Amino acid sequence: MNQMWNVLFGAMRARVASIWTKLRLMFSPTFWSTRGVTVLRGFFARLLDVRPRNKRDYYPVLNWLVSKRLAFALVVALGVVSLWYVLSVSPLTLRAGSAGDATPTYRYTSFALKFHKGDARILDADNREAYVGAVSEGRANGQGKLFDETGTPMYAGAFKDSMYEGQGEAYYPSGALRYKGAFSRNLFHGEGMYYRPEGVLEYAGEYVNGVRQGAGMLYNTGGNKIFSGHMRQDRIVYEEFIGKTAPEAAEMYTGRSVTYTSDDTYCADMREIGAVYEARSGADAVDEEWMVERVYVLEDEIAIGGKTLRTMNEIAAALGEPTYLGETWLALSDAVAANLSAGPGIEPVDIELQRNFEDAYTVTSYDENRKMYIYAFENDGFVYTFYCESGTSEGFFMYSAE
Repeated sequence: MNQMWNVLFGAMRARVASIWTKLRLMFSPTFWSTRGVTVLRGFFARLLDVRPRNKRDYYPVLNWLVSKRLAFALVVALGVVSLWYVLSVSPLTLRAGSAGDATPTYRYTSFALKFHKGDARILDADNREAYVGAVSEGRANGQGKLFDETGTPMYAGAFKDSMYEGQGEAYYPSGALRYKGAFSRNLFHGEGMYYRPEGVLEYAGEYVNGVRQGAGMLYNTGGNKIFSGHMRQDRIVYEEFIGKTAPEAAEMYTGRSVTYTSDDTYCADMREIGAVYEARSGADAVDEEWMVERVYVLEDEIAIGGKTLRTMNEIAAALGEPTYLGETWLALSDAVAANLSAGPGIEPVDIELQRNFEDAYTVTSYDENRKMYIYAFENDGFVYTFYCESGTSEGFFMYSAE
């Protein structure tokens, strides 16, 4: 009897063990992965077996017969590659914004970004926040903010086709405001204000294609206005002083100045804009005002025709042949400007001064026999004179306009 129960129990245990083994196999990840690989292998084996077996296995295309299986294989391969591109090269939306922020976030290469319209957050190749703002057709269009790789704002304002266009603000790498005003195609264009890195206003006025051009005002490092007039190619239009009375010139230049006077000559050193003007006595004029006749620019370069010129050959190419070149005796205003501008290798002119006030001197005498080599050119109603160390100098150390 016991032997019979043992046989029956053994048979049942063997049956249960067989079922248990099958259940464990069915729920095993290895089983399903192996089975999936087997099914895929069979599918691709059949897919890649493109050898036609009869006429019905071909597509007639003009004068050729194309294997149906080969065409199907190519379509599947193209679909796999496209899916890989969409999922890996141009991923879809990554995540929503932080808590309370529903702004969708995309990589800059995201395929879905091309179809998004509205506010979005865009990440760069290193998953850093690069842009937050309005987007359409895969580009920044509307109001937004651009960041550098450290997360510091670079620009905030209006965009068009991913370029600065309209009113906006540009920033230094430190995050300090650099410029506030109008932009066009990423350049300062229109009315704007330019600030120094420490936050002090430097210029307020007109820009054209990234350069200061038109009416504007300059400010010194203390934030005080020192000049009000016109700019050209980022430089002051110094010729604007010519023909002004001394009071009118003083309205244009309001920075620190030092004056040098003689019986019939008045020189004002406008040191904060690097220039000196010469005014002549207006005793013969109806209003008896001193009139500015010449302005000296204490720089070794000049902007002409959109270019910055530094050598006499460049200037001759731009203005033509000089009307005069050679040595000349220096007038009082020449001597004052030369001493203020002279650098290493240029011998100062002897001038004797009598100090009247802190910033006012009377010239009692100067070396009237001192000569200097000059080039003179006529252009647009002005005579430009360039002062050189010698006749062999390629460049100049200052120039004047009258």
